[in-house]
Amino acid sequence: MKEDLVALEEFLLENEELEKLESLLTEFNVFETLGVVQAEKRHSNTLAWLMDPNANHGLGDQFLRLFLKHLFADNRDAIRSDELTFFDIEVFNLDDIETRREWNRIDLLLVSEANKLVVAIENKVGTDEHDDQLNRYFRVVSEEFSEYSKIFVFLSPEGLTPSDEANWIIFDYPRIYSILRRLLESRKNSLSESVYDFINQYCTILRRYIMPKSEIEDICRKIYQKHKQALDRIFEYKTDIDSEVSEIVQDLVKKHDNLILETASRSTTRFTSTTLDDVIPKKGQGWVLSNRILLFEFYTYNERGVLRLYIGPGDDEIRNRLHTIAKMDTKLFNKSDRTLGSKWLAIYQKAFLQTKDYEESVTVELKDSISKKFEVFISEDLPRIEKHIIDKWNSS
Repeated sequence: MKEDLVALEEFLLENEELEKLESLLTEFNVFETLGVVQAEKRHSNTLAWLMDPNANHGLGDQFLRLFLKHLFADNRDAIRSDELTFFDIEVFNLDDIETRREWNRIDLLLVSEANKLVVAIENKVGTDEHDDQLNRYFRVVSEEFSEYSKIFVFLSPEGLTPSDEANWIIFDYPRIYSILRRLLESRKNSLSESVYDFINQYCTILRRYIMPKSEIEDICRKIYQKHKQALDRIFEYKTDIDSEVSEIVQDLVKKHDNLILETASRSTTRFTSTTLDDVIPKKGQGWVLSNRILLFEFYTYNERGVLRLYIGPGDDEIRNRLHTIAKMDTKLFNKSDRTLGSKWLAIYQKAFLQTKDYEESVTVELKDSISKKFEVFISEDLPRIEKHIIDKWNSS
């Protein structure tokens, strides 16, 4: 107990990181004041306003045009349109763009009749997909705008993988932030003071809370590393449960000799097994630094947790071969019956936690529950997955 008291005293005494954090949090920001930092609809409303060339921000179509150009540059192979190119976006007159919010429950729909272009944006901030929504949105837009060039965008803070990756392309908030900072720098003298301040405050929120490895997250990590003992006592009473679940999973992965940790963040843990890693060639592209194509991903979001096995982007022959192998046992690979697109496809999924699990459990109980389910996965599903893939790989 005495050691804990000393640790708490040191935590509160001349803590430069804590003072910096308090300074950031006490600085006025309209989004924080309104309590809408993580409100998905408020982010969609802000983006809709920025993308409307005729809105009162004074940017004209600059944000929209940069958004579309980056979308094309980052996803040349995934945007399937023989009639639409990056250079079309450069010369299009976008003044007639209509921004629709919640049209057929789609977060944001951009429609240009003059250019025969429609862009559907599904925005995910702190939430995940549900009820096969991406497939439904794709169908309704395709039917309603059959003669238009169509782009489907899955927007999230970390560039998460959409379930329907054959039709939806990935975009992330770091890119949104980069575009806005560029506009603020180039248009500082021409934007009204109120608009400049609003966009600048929005950028601050993205940097502090929404982007991976955010500013606040970085400061908090430094504080925790320096004052772990004191904060562990505080965290017994209050903690970020989703982040803690991720840490539990990361620790479980590290403890297993057969598992290789690929990446670890606040909400996502990617890993593979040494057994699979020795067989599957590392010819991935544009996903992880190791160039692995086949990876497990545990994702925790909004007090839920799910484990998936993804075929990532890379060598087409390897990806098609893995997909064919998975489809030989659709009971084990319970997501493999969908079309393999150019980026990601989840071929296996196992639910670990639902909201009710969080509501009915304390942290210790959650750790115990996750550990038991993870051991079941390690002892039952993983050996079956490894055996099936390796046997079929070697025989094909």
